[in-house]
Amino acid sequence: MSAHHKHWHLREPAPPELAECLGCSQVIATLLHQRELCEPDAVSEFLHAEYPSGLHDPFLMKGMSEASERIGAAITNREPMAVYGDFDTDGVTAVALLQQALTAMGGVIQPYIPHRTREGYGLNNVAVEQLAAEGVRLLITVDCGIGNVSEVARAQVLGLDVIVTDHHHPPATLPEALAVVNPKQPGCNYPYKQLVGVGVAYKLVQALFKRGFRLQGLRGRDLLDVVALGTVTDMGPLNGENRILVKAGLKAINTTERPGLKALIEVAGLAFGHVDAMAIGFMLGPRINAAGRLDDAARAYDLLLADNYAAAQRLAQELNQANRQRQELTKQVQAAARTQAELTGKHQQRIVILDGADYPAGIVGLVAGKLVEEWARPVLLIERGAHESRGSALSIAGFNIIEALTDCKDLFVRFGGHSMAAGFTIANENIPHLERRLQDLAHIHLRDEMLTPTLYIDALVSLEDVNQSFFSELAQLEPFGQANPQPTLMTRNVQVTGAWPKGNEGQHLKLSLAPKRGRAIDAMAFRLGHLAEPLRRHPSIDIAYTLGERVWNGERSLQLTIKDLRRAQ
Repeated sequence: MSAHHKHWHLREPAPPELAECLGCSQVIATLLHQRELCEPDAVSEFLHAEYPSGLHDPFLMKGMSEASERIGAAITNREPMAVYGDFDTDGVTAVALLQQALTAMGGVIQPYIPHRTREGYGLNNVAVEQLAAEGVRLLITVDCGIGNVSEVARAQVLGLDVIVTDHHHPPATLPEALAVVNPKQPGCNYPYKQLVGVGVAYKLVQALFKRGFRLQGLRGRDLLDVVALGTVTDMGPLNGENRILVKAGLKAINTTERPGLKALIEVAGLAFGHVDAMAIGFMLGPRINAAGRLDDAARAYDLLLADNYAAAQRLAQELNQANRQRQELTKQVQAAARTQAELTGKHQQRIVILDGADYPAGIVGLVAGKLVEEWARPVLLIERGAHESRGSALSIAGFNIIEALTDCKDLFVRFGGHSMAAGFTIANENIPHLERRLQDLAHIHLRDEMLTPTLYIDALVSLEDVNQSFFSELAQLEPFGQANPQPTLMTRNVQVTGAWPKGNEGQHLKLSLAPKRGRAIDAMAFRLGHLAEPLRRHPSIDIAYTLGERVWNGERSLQLTIKDLRRAQ
């Protein structure tokens, strides 16, 4: 009886002397060791993640000096500026951040967020011409623009100065903008390369602040709530500078004065003061993203900058509704894609490429991500249009999807992204060529063992040791997310003393687990409701799980979230 037929892989524990050297428990030493943190200084820096002292000088970033100088001149001369973002949470938070900060510094600035279905990703000439006609003199991109060579050139012909700020993988030819600010560009000596779009925008605000521009009525940390939202939702790795920004940003979210964020926290059913990075990733981020996926991302922007609670509540309800529709649609499209793959046998290929007219571009990325989890291989899902199609590619560890797409760059109208996820537009006649070439690459670079669903387990613990003080010890590693995942623990030979199906259709499973001494611990296993009966017959199991806390009527108790279980071995 295994829940998912996954291969369980227990990672190497840290050498015993590391715990001694760091002055911590063996489990914490192992978790730090797995994060390649073995020097006391590096460990201290990671655990304390001090804001603002741990942040790097923004002027170390290539292009920052020119960008901040030009924006400073526009603020001083009250020149009309526009900030142009992407329609996902990272783009929307970056637009909101610059709109709020530059206005507080005395700038005249207007937002522009393209419509996903009508305009697509990145700068487009229609928008550029509209902004020029409205008298905009300086155009600043956030979370996009690094691939828009011809659109930037067009803007300059129309008399606009352009500053590109982005974090996506830079193509071989960069746009000839007044300044390009992207820590990943060649020749940039910025020490931390993994900021997301809103993080780069925040560094720009920092640079302006260093130039003497003050945020009237705002503190720098008042902007960190949106920085945390964008960084976590865009899967920025939670190490280095991102960790500092998100840790401080979570404090800002939990004490925020922003009506829109308060309303969003309420509508998501979260407790103010208890919002962590997981809550952003699973509850807040998807609601903000839903606007741009199904309709117009401007609604999410309006929510973040709403100035009264009544308007914020109305917008938060709309986003909640959009998120419900998005969840429903995701389920339908996932079922359709699964059927298509199984009928054609494509789900067994090394890389799965599916296209259809009924796969809405707004959610192909989400569905591809779920199918990657299901099939343990890279998935490309494409919405087929009349002549051109738009798709999303999601990958697995060890297969760099943006490099694979770059090998096929002659086939795309446009493409962009990073090692684990990318988006593209392609002419329909090129889809079969893309499929053939990616399968060839997959045969070379994807080994069989990479395609076996593997559950990596960080540490072996006994249930007697799982208590409040152990939980507090693990909490030092928060915030958890990309590159700093919530630890997966394993306990062998656990006795199930109670098993009940839960949820509307009994699809989930609630367990009561008994340690050899001490009180029973509750556990939840999602989508494993069908195992309640077998577990009553065979109550001895091994479990792999994460450890969390429930707050119920003001009482705190520990709860395990089961990732997989099997008969005790």
